[in-house]
Amino acid sequence: MPETRTPELAKPVPMPRAELDTLLGFNLTDEQWECVSAPLEPFVIVAGAGTGKTAVMAARVAWLVASGYVVEHEVLGLTFTNKAAAELAERVTALLNRWRAQQPAERGEVVGEPTIATYHSFARRLIDEQGLRVGIEPGARLLSGPAVAQLAYRIVCQARGLVVTSHGPSRVAGDIVRLDANLAEQTISTDDLRAHDRAVIAAIDELPKTTQKIRDIRDTAARRLELADLVDELRQARRDVGGLDFSDHMRLCAELVRSSDELVTGMRDAYRVILLDEYQDTSIAQRVILSTLFAGQGVTAVGDPMQAIYGWRSASVANIDSFAQHFGRNAVAPIRVLSVNRRSGTPILGAANGIAAGLRAQHPQIAELRPPEPRDAIVRAALLDTVVDEQEWIADEVAS
Repeated sequence: MPETRTPELAKPVPMPRAELDTLLGFNLTDEQWECVSAPLEPFVIVAGAGTGKTAVMAARVAWLVASGYVVEHEVLGLTFTNKAAAELAERVTALLNRWRAQQPAERGEVVGEPTIATYHSFARRLIDEQGLRVGIEPGARLLSGPAVAQLAYRIVCQARGLVVTSHGPSRVAGDIVRLDANLAEQTISTDDLRAHDRAVIAAIDELPKTTQKIRDIRDTAARRLELADLVDELRQARRDVGGLDFSDHMRLCAELVRSSDELVTGMRDAYRVILLDEYQDTSIAQRVILSTLFAGQGVTAVGDPMQAIYGWRSASVANIDSFAQHFGRNAVAPIRVLSVNRRSGTPILGAANGIAAGLRAQHPQIAELRPPEPRDAIVRAALLDTVVDEQEWIADEVAS
């Protein structure tokens, strides 16, 4: 948590839109200005492709600081990759530096800096600083994927009494690692998994007649029971070598924040503005961590359900759809929309909107993408026999 003491803030004076446009070097759209200048409350920004979500997040930080609502170190921004975190941090820092250069000495004084990090590095920092609350010694090293796979392989080779897990050691080791990660990201304990699978097996065994599909379900449940024991062994093996992996960070951090009111109070005091980037790709564990810490605070979640790409690793697009229930005040949180795409012409956006119509029907809060003004463009489509043909066709189109 930031150690810089927050100074007493004068009564906020909202920065005018024209002044912010000058600071940014471009004019915000009406949609962008509504998001940037929104009150300090939980809300969602549904940002379509090419609508300037990173620029809006950076501008919101600058506007809140310049208007006197918060100071720099009260801002927390989280995203998925180091590259995205670096880009957001660079934009925020550049805007704040530009603003400070225009201020009298007392207003332009640096009192801290925003915390911009990845979701996983934020969880790891909490574990490093507060992990003793859940039995984790400080300084646990991060184990690489190959190191965890090696531990899993060793456990499988030493296992005795496996009945339904009949595949080779390498495949079983991979299954253990994947099951471990999925359970962690969904905050499901191995005990809960066992209880579920035993209930499934018992229910199937009571059926007077079964089909092959039902028997396959039973076999899967029985195999997971054996794998659950191996997952427990893998987690203990990581602890024994003084290491944690990414799934440990999410699982243990969720346990940590749910078990410590003192930690939650400290984090809520430290951060008054929380920006959650690509929120449609967060997992259940990440949502539990963040909502436990910051529900009701000045949380801005930015994302687009139509760009959800991490379902294979237990990301839940329901997180953004249910944001109000998790973060809202009295289960209420406004939805604000960015739909003006500055990258593409009208025909291209029309084609994209048509292709995405089915997805948009499932998420009524999503608006169609539109250009700032009508612009000509050409849409060409081709059905080609091979990947190489497709690559050559695209290259020829770009060249022409």
